[in-house]
Amino acid sequence: MQPTKQFIGYEALNIGEGFRAFPSFLYRTALRSILSSFAPYHPVKIGSAQLSKGERSCIDRWRIIESEIAAAKAATLLDVGCAEGYFVMQAASVCGCTALGVDGDVRRLSLAQGSTLLNHIKGAGFIYADITPQLLSRLPISDVVLFQSVLHHIMYNKGIDYAREIMVSLRPKVGKVLIFDMGQSDETTNKWASSLPDMGKNPHVWIQDFLRSAGYPSVEKLEDTDSYRSATKRAVFRLSC
Repeated sequence: MQPTKQFIGYEALNIGEGFRAFPSFLYRTALRSILSSFAPYHPVKIGSAQLSKGERSCIDRWRIIESEIAAAKAATLLDVGCAEGYFVMQAASVCGCTALGVDGDVRRLSLAQGSTLLNHIKGAGFIYADITPQLLSRLPISDVVLFQSVLHHIMYNKGIDYAREIMVSLRPKVGKVLIFDMGQSDETTNKWASSLPDMGKNPHVWIQDFLRSAGYPSVEKLEDTDSYRSATKRAVFRLSC
């Protein structure tokens, strides 16, 4: 009888492990279903499986951000408009930051939260919220703040004055450095470009002047990077208060 008991015990152990794996399987299936409903902006990866390459390259910007995190000896990072959370997860897993992302798109944030958990990335978290001055006032001060490729959407929807108010509200949350980029009026392959203010022949200078008007005394252009569905180069800026 003893061998039978051992056999049953072994089978029960395997069944138990199967049930423990089942929620993970369901979670992965749900994330794949969400992925099929839209085109993610950032790369999405679970384990060794690349579920989406994303619509815009993140490698060039991550290289800049990683360098700024190291230079600032940053322990905390805030990504406003984090999309699928690529930079939040990188900051937490590669640099050891306590990293927080904020976004108002349920689908993108579901992928961010799900891939963070399934990849066992500690120190990363997300808030579901619209980006408003009121929301920004309640966020924590962070060593490094990211605000990338978001403000142009706010600008063409709510106007340049409201966009400036957003930048003013974000300023007190910058502990050491803010990394910033935005869409430009010369990205004419995107329909929204014509709804932006005319940034002239050199949009990068226009953006610098706009950021200074929001109270940022130091606005330094770091590099040109790829943009979204356009051959035009976007500038990445380092802002400090």
